[in-house]
Amino acid sequence: MMILPTANASDDEWHEFAEARSEDLMSHLREFILERFTYKPRYIHQRVWRSGATVSALSRQFDLYFRLFGRPDENCPRETLVIARIMFKQQRAGLGRALVERLVELAPALGYKHLLIECANAKASAFAERLGFTPFDNRRHWIGSVDTIREALEYQAAAS
Repeated sequence: MMILPTANASDDEWHEFAEARSEDLMSHLREFILERFTYKPRYIHQRVWRSGATVSALSRQFDLYFRLFGRPDENCPRETLVIARIMFKQQRAGLGRALVERLVELAPALGYKHLLIECANAKASAFAERLGFTPFDNRRHWIGSVDTIREALEYQAAAS
């Protein structure tokens, strides 16, 4: 289990922690892409990158963008992984679900306790609702605890 900075830690401490975890997320995201798509490893290393406490992955097949441990507000605790963009060219193929499953698996090792889907369109909102996320800001954003999302994924797996 990852040891998080204390609640009263400075923004600089949290940013340093977030940058280290984003490096970890980047390597796991590369593994996920190699498992799901037919790219050569050297190509994936060029398509997944980190800038501070963000991780991005872009190709013709996907467009993913994550932010880690940003400033908290009334809807979003500090221990949140924000999914700012999630797009796969091949839709309804289980890629989004598989990615969320992987993010739930990684949560204890990386230290986040919540996932947030930001600026969701209608399809992303329906996806978030099925996975146990809760809407806020007029259903524009969706947040869920890792435990709640895990339970929704397990329930769906048992039902199918």
